[in-house]
Amino acid sequence: MSSRKLRAWILASSILATPVTATVASAGPLVTFIGDVALSGNGTDLSGLTPTILEDGVSRQNALNGFGSGIAYTGFDSRYLLLADRGPNKVAYPGGAAVDNTTSYDNRYQIFDINVSCGSTVSCTQANTTISAGNVGTTLLKNAQGVQFTGLSTGFSTNPQVQGHRLDPESIRVAPDGTVYISDEYGPFIYHFDQKGNQISALPIPANVTIAHPGATATAEGPSTNTTGRVTNRGFEGLAISPDGKTLVAGLQSPLTQDGGTGALYTRIFVYDLTNPNAQPKQYLYQLHSTATAISDLVALNNSLFLVDERDGTGGPNGVKQLYEININQAGVTDLTNTAFGISAALGLPSSGPLPAGLTALSSTLYADIGQLLNAANPFVAGTGGLPDKIEGYAFGPDLPDGGHLLLATNDNDFSDTAQVPGFPNYIFAFEVRDADFVVESFPPGFVFPTPEPPTLVLLTIGLVGGGVMFRRRPFGSTR
Repeated sequence: MSSRKLRAWILASSILATPVTATVASAGPLVTFIGDVALSGNGTDLSGLTPTILEDGVSRQNALNGFGSGIAYTGFDSRYLLLADRGPNKVAYPGGAAVDNTTSYDNRYQIFDINVSCGSTVSCTQANTTISAGNVGTTLLKNAQGVQFTGLSTGFSTNPQVQGHRLDPESIRVAPDGTVYISDEYGPFIYHFDQKGNQISALPIPANVTIAHPGATATAEGPSTNTTGRVTNRGFEGLAISPDGKTLVAGLQSPLTQDGGTGALYTRIFVYDLTNPNAQPKQYLYQLHSTATAISDLVALNNSLFLVDERDGTGGPNGVKQLYEININQAGVTDLTNTAFGISAALGLPSSGPLPAGLTALSSTLYADIGQLLNAANPFVAGTGGLPDKIEGYAFGPDLPDGGHLLLATNDNDFSDTAQVPGFPNYIFAFEVRDADFVVESFPPGFVFPTPEPPTLVLLTIGLVGGGVMFRRRPFGSTR
């Protein structure tokens, strides 16, 4: 019998904003917090762009900030890709209401070398683990027609011959061949890029997920205009690739409009066969554990088991940031693709309560309470708000010297932690995972994920532009 089946099941009730019956695992501590690094929002990236001030009047085009919406291990050394979303839109500016305060931020991902050094071959802890992070490259993202993607909400196209160039990237994964998949909330879309940031393809998106009438604001895209499809800013939020590279799993942040939108509980998980990338994905239901939470990322444990990052939007001691385990090969789960609830969108789901007869959702079990672990450790920079509200990116990296598996998590700080926009720094949290079911992603021997030329190393420090690498090493239980 597997370790999953040996677990005792209990009822999740303490975090629910709406009563929901859901089973979670009562398991031993599989996940341990071992350290973090915090980077300020004052750095400059390696895009080569000028420090032009964007429409909001305070944000630089070349800022090294807001890069925690997604994180992916490249399979090479200690190199990771960190993803910024559509760019700054936290500051209201004259005329900004017409575009939901978005800006003409050029979309990109940052390349970081993140070194986690554990001084023990027996047990990695906060006391013996040091983490450093350095930005070694920046890759700008262009659409299939060679046009730079930007975060400005007006960049959609209603002409089938012209591809839109607006992008709200939320998750990133590196395939075994070194190419990069990025999910987009605007479309929603799942784009496929080469290592130079050029779009080379896109996965098919089911018709029941897209909207018929894109607009520049959430109001313009609302239910009065679009009765089906994703809710504005609630598209494909999470991506994961199976270790064998054959399966890509995508998660909608919140339920579709026809399924009740943000006040509902049943969102969807999409399973793509990357050996047949033009085929429609399978559609499975995932029951959120609260109307206050949503999916923010997915990460693979093995070819069947995946972790779902479910979180609320609250920071500090009351924030909910949890990982749930699902099995995409679960027996009896319903593939909605060719049902009335699937591509045709003929029917919508109830916002809560029992599912219609014949429908079975994916089961989920609590894997780790990340918010609880972080609040207990209290590794946060003083005066910045404690636990970040948006922990949005997860990635497994190279194994630790004690044999544990390294899991990194990042936060989307909304381009804050600057003199003009106070807020959370850019955190990279490190955890050790001990799980016999984990399988490492396969990359070919000798695989290298290069940096764009020139490969200049930019070292960072909180409060300085282009300072040194920021180290965080705190004895367990230390105070400040």
